[in-house]
Amino acid sequence: MLFLGSGKIEEKDLPHWIKMTSLILDEFKKERNSFAQDMRKVEGHISYMTDLWSDPNLDSFMAIMVHYMFRRKTGQLEYQCGLIDSIPAH
Repeated sequence: MLFLGSGKIEEKDLPHWIKMTSLILDEFKKERNSFAQDMRKVEGHISYMTDLWSDPNLDSFMAIMVHYMFRRKTGQLEYQCGLIDSIPAH
């Protein structure tokens, strides 16, 4: 961003971290809702997967992923996977 501004970008021109966090969470919620709608069309099974990890501060986290196949209007099967949620694991 600074390169594109040729050094003329000031701090006030950059989005605040709170705004960026809000935008990221809004997009995640939209994507999760899209997965929820697609999962209603699933003709077979839905597979769930979890993953646990910790950051350098030893804070633990858990992610929940979903994998499934659904049939498009064209009749073609499509594989989907996505993050349902990521939560602190304490």
